[in-house]
Amino acid sequence: MIFFETEADPTEWFLMPLHWTTLHQREIEEWAATCAEISHRRNKKWWRASNRDALTSRFRRLIEAHPNPSVPAHQAFLYGGDPRRIPQPFYALAVHPEGEERESGLHIVVQATEENPIRPPEITEFNSDRIGPGLRCLRYFGSEGELGVSLNYGWWSEEHQVYASIRTVTAEIGWLVTQLDTFDDFARSIWLDANPK
Repeated sequence: MIFFETEADPTEWFLMPLHWTTLHQREIEEWAATCAEISHRRNKKWWRASNRDALTSRFRRLIEAHPNPSVPAHQAFLYGGDPRRIPQPFYALAVHPEGEERESGLHIVVQATEENPIRPPEITEFNSDRIGPGLRCLRYFGSEGELGVSLNYGWWSEEHQVYASIRTVTAEIGWLVTQLDTFDDFARSIWLDANPK
């Protein structure tokens, strides 16, 4: 398995385990409490001491919502840099090629070929010194009468011979667009490791 590693600020970007179940309730509680404590320390002006339980509950609800079979991912990171909102999940996935051309493979990885977009996807080159050539895609879609957007990063790793993908989805399009520089920086901080220590 390929692991996604990052140098992003760990008080802003939390690694969220995907494979815990209710049998691991104590571990889930410990993880949620630790993340809440880190977030509370980072954003003291937003959170009073009595709100730590609310923060812990936010993190607990996020992990209890996963694993979600409809979200293919090997790892997940939570962006917790905005204390006004629930942390935003980013899903990481390594995909082995199926014989397609590199360019068409990248378009598939960043969901640029998904059917029924509300408007054409916004695709830009997004190369990574750490992973390789890639794309960034903003894909707008409709779901149950609500407009949503997915932000997708994808690269071809020559070293590991896989496509690497990071994506998130939200209905808060304006918020996501204002955070693009932050998310681009995170994407550039990622590298792949087949043998983590």
